[in-house]
Amino acid sequence: MTDRPDPDPPRPTLDDLDPESATTDRLIEIVHYYPDHGEYPTVTVLLGNLPKALRLLCDHVLAGEITPLDMACQLATIIDTIENAVPDPVWPDISPHSRRH
Repeated sequence: MTDRPDPDPPRPTLDDLDPESATTDRLIEIVHYYPDHGEYPTVTVLLGNLPKALRLLCDHVLAGEITPLDMACQLATIIDTIENAVPDPVWPDISPHSRRH
């Protein structure tokens, strides 16, 4: 008999989010574990891409192409990315790691 390691616990999904008690922190926790999240950018890359990402999100909202939950997920992804951005030696004083609440 071979020992098998315990399987990884299931990743939280939006289906696990109770709309009655949903919080931004819970939503960030869920989007943090999306398999396609990818690696976090440096602060410089993040700041360079942030205006474009926010404009796209705003356009989707204005066109009525996004639900409030979808918008919240996108914002949670942006928050998670900012909080976990890789410190940048070019701008070390703006590292998001030093500004956590």
